[in-house]
Amino acid sequence: MNPNQSRIGILSAVLMLPALFLSTAGILYLAFRIEGANRLVEVLMSNFTGKLLLSPVTVLGGPVAVAILNAWKVFHLSADVINEEFVIAISVKRLFGHLAYLGLAGGLLLLLLLYGFVENFQIVAR
Repeated sequence: MNPNQSRIGILSAVLMLPALFLSTAGILYLAFRIEGANRLVEVLMSNFTGKLLLSPVTVLGGPVAVAILNAWKVFHLSADVINEEFVIAISVKRLFGHLAYLGLAGGLLLLLLLYGFVENFQIVAR
């Protein structure tokens, strides 16, 4: 394995940890009524390091950075003129690790953004 690929994998895992932690704690509390997960989030948010770790920039920015970083390795965009036609092609490399991180980052972003929308959605009377 290329050392550069293993660095990208480790960096991707580290960048997604805050979002994974927050999502897991929320699912454990809402689905299984495990209050320890909610208390752990409250304890973490009581100090500066926890607030920095679980800030919206870190929680949403980590999966965005992972998606960009792995999409850079997986997707290739090319443009060429063939037979008087302008052809744009997108190719996808079969790099399982990068595709897995890309899928996990996309799933986390979708989960967090849907949660943010549903939590703040209000029906306004006309």
